[in-house]
Amino acid sequence: MGMMVIGAVAHLGVMGGLAVPALVVAVSALLFAVARARTLGVSLSAMAVVTAVAVLLVAWGGAPARVTAAGGVLALGVGAGIWTAGRARRRRAAARLGRRELLRHAAAVPRDAARAERARFATELHDVAGHRLTGVVVTAGAALRLDAPDLRAAALRHAAEAGRAALAELDALGASLDPARTLHELDALAAAFAQAGYRRGVRVVTREGAALAYRVLREGLTNAARYAAGATVRARVDADGDVLLVEVRDSGGTAAGDGLGAGTGLDALRRSVAEAGGRFDAGPHEGGWLVRMSLPGAAGEPPVRARAAGRRTHTVAPRVWLRLRGPASADAALVVLAFALPLGACLIPAGGPDVFRGSAVADALLAGVLAAHAAPLVWRRSAPCAAAMAACAVVLAWLLCEHYGWTPSHGTDVLLWCWWADLLLVHAAASRARRRVAGSWPVPLVVAAVAGAALAADGVAHRFTAWAVFTAAALVPALVCWAFGLRAGRRRRAGSDAWTALHRAVDDHAAAAANEERARLLRGLRGTACAHVRAAVSAAEREDLQDVLTRSRAAMLVMQDLVTELRAAPADDDPPPTLAGIRTLATRHRAALRVTGPVRPLPASAEVIAYRTVEALIEDETPIGLHHVPDGLDLTIGPRRPGAPGVPRPLRDRIDAGGGTLSITADGTVRVWLPQTDPARSA
Repeated sequence: MGMMVIGAVAHLGVMGGLAVPALVVAVSALLFAVARARTLGVSLSAMAVVTAVAVLLVAWGGAPARVTAAGGVLALGVGAGIWTAGRARRRRAAARLGRRELLRHAAAVPRDAARAERARFATELHDVAGHRLTGVVVTAGAALRLDAPDLRAAALRHAAEAGRAALAELDALGASLDPARTLHELDALAAAFAQAGYRRGVRVVTREGAALAYRVLREGLTNAARYAAGATVRARVDADGDVLLVEVRDSGGTAAGDGLGAGTGLDALRRSVAEAGGRFDAGPHEGGWLVRMSLPGAAGEPPVRARAAGRRTHTVAPRVWLRLRGPASADAALVVLAFALPLGACLIPAGGPDVFRGSAVADALLAGVLAAHAAPLVWRRSAPCAAAMAACAVVLAWLLCEHYGWTPSHGTDVLLWCWWADLLLVHAAASRARRRVAGSWPVPLVVAAVAGAALAADGVAHRFTAWAVFTAAALVPALVCWAFGLRAGRRRRAGSDAWTALHRAVDDHAAAAANEERARLLRGLRGTACAHVRAAVSAAEREDLQDVLTRSRAAMLVMQDLVTELRAAPADDDPPPTLAGIRTLATRHRAALRVTGPVRPLPASAEVIAYRTVEALIEDETPIGLHHVPDGLDLTIGPRRPGAPGVPRPLRDRIDAGGGTLSITADGTVRVWLPQTDPARSA
């Protein structure tokens, strides 16, 4: 392509000798280097400067306006091709860097999974059994102080029932850390706290809403029993439109005893609610204490699309310009090249037929045909066979226009400048078609047949014979491109399968480490806290209320110490640069992490870049969003506090190299989009 520009400029006589080839080679190398090393905006600016300089040089040489326009169009087209090659090299380098970095930290993935399992276990341990043992301690202590026979009998009965329920819930930790909840379970939970007034005004909630409502209600009622003995307690579960509201308030009172809480439940609950997109508040209110949750989209019948998907989704505002970022930008640049190259070449009078010598309408129609022929390159990844057929249909329509005199004759000369686009689509069809050989073999035949028809239509006698000869000649390069496409597709799939297998192996090791850690914690728990709870149940059965109180307190202290130990964030190592590592970062910084959309495996470069972005920008209690959208990952960090450090330049460069985009909203939220396609296998 560079030789085409060299020949065109040499024909113009702007410069002579070896100066033209040297200048073109130097400028091309410079543009390639800029596209490979700098961000999208800088490289596009460089391409615009090269195009403008080419136009000025041609005009400075005294060339006519048409030739000057041809020089600019050719410079734009060839510059787009060089820019595409440079950007592809940049993305492949970023992909290799991401894979190396992920492999280097692969050993840390199981360790991080075990650490995350400890954090989840601590949350569930606090939520599941703590409130039941709190009730036992409170009722047993009150019965011993008041020494009333009826209270004593009720306390013993409650201790036996609550102890057995606590044992069942502790055993269930080994099977599920996130049990499904229903509204009836919320009613039963509130009924277990006899001193609480309870009202429920909502009939339908989502599964996620019910689970969070249960946790909030349980935490609020348990804290009221612990720290506001004898107070008036009011609890309600209601809805405001589609917003689920849960509220527990008390009028203030005295603590039922010392050492009844670890003080970590509210923080964990606040993060869980924020991760679901809601708001959680807990604090003093009118002399007492108020716990409140509001969760949008969790009450009432979900929309039809949400019901079909089975989950609430994160809606991302459409951004058309994003579709031209990442690997799609290369396709857009190829469209520019496929349009500009034949247009610019045919604008230069080189002694042959002048296809742009007709009327303005005919010239405009021909330019439109060239644009329509180039446009299918946009779909060479998503629908390569259909794109190839569309390009062939444009060529046939072009022949009809020429036959009826709507466009200038001698269109074959123009076809020779743009047929490479058809061959590129043949290659794409072979490498990317769903059924590969079975689905793509007609493509080279059709492309060759259409090219033969175009060549035979240009004033050739015995057109059928000429068509057969030209088709056979065109079939050779078409089949070569098809064969190379099949080979490229096999290599890409082999690499993708190998990486998928490696990723799956790492995930399996992580899951095994998490399961092993859970089993270890359960074994230790059964030998300590569970033993105390069983002893408390036995004491209740033999009506020894003092031993019930002692054993229940001992079980609570064991669990509180375990929760505190498990939640102590280790600072001796860094999490692996994966999406799971982002959750570890969020936990360390007490930040809410919200994950939405159907989770799909991401390329290594996207995972690493997402992690490095969060690592560089996260601050304490900064919300983080991982939104899996159809074309990639949408990462949000913020809103950030005023005066927070900006995005470092190396991080901006790395996001750009991975084919992603970065923007900052008015409230300081950093938003990063990363493509789903592996840059190393998107060419």
